[in-house]
Amino acid sequence: MTRFKQYLSSIATANNLKDGIEWVFYPGMLLDSKSKWWGNFKTRHAAHEGIDICFFRTFDKTIRHLAPGTLVPAWSTGTVVNLCEDFLGHTLVVEPEYTAGGPTRVLEVFSHLAPCDEITPGTRVGAGRIIARTFDTRTKGSPLLSHLHVSCIEVASHIPFAALNWSLFPLREKVNVINPVFI
Repeated sequence: MTRFKQYLSSIATANNLKDGIEWVFYPGMLLDSKSKWWGNFKTRHAAHEGIDICFFRTFDKTIRHLAPGTLVPAWSTGTVVNLCEDFLGHTLVVEPEYTAGGPTRVLEVFSHLAPCDEITPGTRVGAGRIIARTFDTRTKGSPLLSHLHVSCIEVASHIPFAALNWSLFPLREKVNVINPVFI
């Protein structure tokens, strides 16, 4: 949980959120949840493939949410291997340098974003480098608030980078989904 906690701190720091904030996760925001955390709060069509980062509690106990355009830092040093569309914006797939090589690779997936112009496949990023902003979901008429979806997945190394997208990610027979909290 230490690395995930550090990543949440890097989001707070990048966005000048005050010291002492506490991240809040509701049912439906966590890995494998079948519940929605928006709209009618009913059931998702499939288990959630990651964690949605949206809400935080301030020092005065007020619950707030990330605004559209919130800065999104890279979690680890690595290489952007794909950039694809998702239903709310774009997804960046990063291969951390500590996982490169071998029969499988672990990837960090950041979704519902507006990537920075200079971030393209092949770009090397350092931990903490700003890679995107959260997408303004209102432009799509979505009931979802602007948020960052983070997934960690393990896939076979032979899968081409261009195939690392939302056609593949939900396929549990081809993708081993790892809880980001335990990375």
